[in-house]
Amino acid sequence: MKPLFKTLRAAAARRMALAGAVFLATMADAFASGAGGLPWDGAISTLQNDLTGPVATGISVIAFLAAGASLVFGEELGGIAKKALYVVLGVAFIVLGNKFLAVLGLTGAMVA
Repeated sequence: MKPLFKTLRAAAARRMALAGAVFLATMADAFASGAGGLPWDGAISTLQNDLTGPVATGISVIAFLAAGASLVFGEELGGIAKKALYVVLGVAFIVLGNKFLAVLGLTGAMVA
């Protein structure tokens, strides 16, 4: 009977050692992102910079003016065309919103 207990104890010790080694190997990856924030912060910051850059702002101004002129001077626009133009106006407002609020003096909260 003693060899059976020794075998079971040795197997349990090997499994515990393997589990501990896996835990130690993966622990560094788990704590690697602790100081930098969330993993998707970089991608969201890049997207925000792309949507508020000079090219996106220029395209938004042109789209805003074209959609507004089409709604004002387009007499025979169907319902789908009007909805599409409203979508273009909405997207232009979203892209230009940051600069529009800055012009009004309504910027984000400043944390000191």
